[in-house]
Amino acid sequence: MYTKPAGKLFLSILFILESLSGCGYHLQQGANPAIPSWIKTVYVAPWENRTNELLLGVWITDELRQEFLRSGPLTLASPEEADVILEGEVASVATSGLSYVRYDLTIERRISAVCSVRLVDRKTGDVLWETADISRHEDFLVGRELMETEGLKDEALRKLSRTVAEIIHHRIAGLF
Repeated sequence: MYTKPAGKLFLSILFILESLSGCGYHLQQGANPAIPSWIKTVYVAPWENRTNELLLGVWITDELRQEFLRSGPLTLASPEEADVILEGEVASVATSGLSYVRYDLTIERRISAVCSVRLVDRKTGDVLWETADISRHEDFLVGRELMETEGLKDEALRKLSRTVAEIIHHRIAGLF
């Protein structure tokens, strides 16, 4: 059941859609209007990593490549053929206690990372977009053994990598 304001809104939307179809306006199918037409391909460069978490840059690079393969709108290409190059860096990683059994014994920790990324025109070297404010954290449990804790921390870092890749992909897709 429609209320009067909702009914007016529906009629207004219907009128606008009908007017647009009558003037020849249509949405281009298959192309993302947010990305300039000259940008079709991207090369995701291996990330630099200034932290002691040695695999984090590799994991973020892999997740970014998977994200572009899975979701587009840009196609992956080699560094010699790409229209733009996506470069990134893991600037810092910090681990802190989250839950404690005693003041000196944690049962849950939080790992946080700060990343920067930029999109560069391959031909000119111009920076098209840049941000240094991508920060994320993941929580993980502390295991009974050191190796178990390291495994749980790596799982948290892999999840963090996926989240960072999704954020960057969404920001690039909605950039222009």
